[in-house]
Amino acid sequence: MSSYTLRLAKQLAWLPLCLIGGCFPRNDRLWIFGAWHGRQFADNTSYLYRHVRDHEPSLRAVWLAHDQEVVKRVREEGGEAYLAYSVKGILLSLRARLFLVTHSAEDVNPHASFGGQLINLTHGTPLKRLVQDARSSRLGVFTGVYDRYLRRLLPGQRRPQQVLVASDVGRERLISAFGLPSDRVTALGYPRWNAFQENASTLLQQAGIDILAYDKVVLYAPTLRMQGKGGLDVSQGERLEALLPWLEKHRVLLLIRGHTSLKMSGVQALMEGNASIREAPVSIFPDVNALFPAVDVLITDYSSLMFDYACLNRPIILMAPDLDDYLNLDVGVYGDYLADAPGPVIESWEHLPEAWDSLTKKVHHQRLATFVARHAAMNDGRECERVTSHLRNSCRLEVTSHA
Repeated sequence: MSSYTLRLAKQLAWLPLCLIGGCFPRNDRLWIFGAWHGRQFADNTSYLYRHVRDHEPSLRAVWLAHDQEVVKRVREEGGEAYLAYSVKGILLSLRARLFLVTHSAEDVNPHASFGGQLINLTHGTPLKRLVQDARSSRLGVFTGVYDRYLRRLLPGQRRPQQVLVASDVGRERLISAFGLPSDRVTALGYPRWNAFQENASTLLQQAGIDILAYDKVVLYAPTLRMQGKGGLDVSQGERLEALLPWLEKHRVLLLIRGHTSLKMSGVQALMEGNASIREAPVSIFPDVNALFPAVDVLITDYSSLMFDYACLNRPIILMAPDLDDYLNLDVGVYGDYLADAPGPVIESWEHLPEAWDSLTKKVHHQRLATFVARHAAMNDGRECERVTSHLRNSCRLEVTSHA
């Protein structure tokens, strides 16, 4: 039985709790947070959680998870956290007004939260088509029927009351994806942009990756295929091995970090005996944005990471070896992939040196400037304050000022 099917079964089993959740009185000052189906302490909600915990004394911030290790990590930081379906997690969920998530109500307790307001902070400006805009086969031939008629009946898949996004581009895409009225989707910038203040070099060094011996650091960050069912040969046969002399000549360190649901192959073999290639896995670096300050060039494919990285105004290369398949057989993308690209678009590793030269010559300078203006205009370091003020207003609470 797939993880998706198991999650559906759990939603059905707890349905009676929705009846209680729908009639419980709610506390405007109790805010509950969760992320990534309750399996991570990361992303937009984690940064907003820390902000509320540390700078909003009149609010009570609680993190809910479906993994005891996540609960432990939050508590080690001095935060309040519980398992979503523990007695404490259920009781708090029955009382809280706001539930802040990155994906859906499944990030927290979808049943006990039923009478509260679900606020989706999302997990990136989407390039991949989402929800009702996406082509999906996760439930086989029943996917279309489920998405059209049944999805919104399940508490974990209900539509949010609000969606908060990073830019006007993201706003247009999420209005379409969720089928929401335009006044329920607001662009405020992303709380996770606070990660750019991290000392990325130290984070990498703590994981045994020393970047000081290199002139440039390149991050290769491919996203998932076929909604987690597809895989990716990172080396593309032996093309990446053939590029090793070029990496060494230019003193380039290549970091590899795949999407948490991407099945990558060939990474371990690439690192054996090759100091120029290292993996920076999600298990060690759950927040990739915290690594961005140490990254000179980003290589990705269809990942929303490119929109966050635009905040640093640094070069981006798109490598799409399976572009036709992704556009026509996978979930698809928003916009025009080639026309909207912030830099060179290549098919394989063997084209990287040519793309690198074009960046050195600033051939794509104007494309990058346009991309940054579209996606990173709200990057000013005050994202958490803006989001908190917006949420306070939605609860009719006084807005606090920050020096």
